[in-house]
Amino acid sequence: MKKAFLILTFCVLSACAGVPKDLPVVAKDEKKSSAPIRPEAVVRSGRKDPLLKADYVLQVLGKPTVRRREDPSEVWVYAQTGCVLFIFMNDQADGSALVRHMEIGTPTFNATQKDSLPCLRTAAKLR
Repeated sequence: MKKAFLILTFCVLSACAGVPKDLPVVAKDEKKSSAPIRPEAVVRSGRKDPLLKADYVLQVLGKPTVRRREDPSEVWVYAQTGCVLFIFMNDQADGSALVRHMEIGTPTFNATQKDSLPCLRTAAKLR
């Protein structure tokens, strides 16, 4: 039985040896236009400082639903219908806090209706 298995394995492996290893080279498409790509217009918020600071977040979004402190960081939670916006901040040497990143999550594990759009709209207010 073992001998038959070894012979069968050898036959299968030797059949794969006939597959070519080099793939054919496909010619590049030379018809691409060389016109420069123009960037889309960006709506400016009027902020002069590109960094998001805690006082600006409070001014635009108001008081968070939950505020959790874990030195030297802080997490602000803004609960929406169907989603939750998490804003992670790091403390700076001057006593201010800067937004490190934001995430969108679901309100509960068993949520029947999940919708990220309200959180995206809330986060877009900070631009």
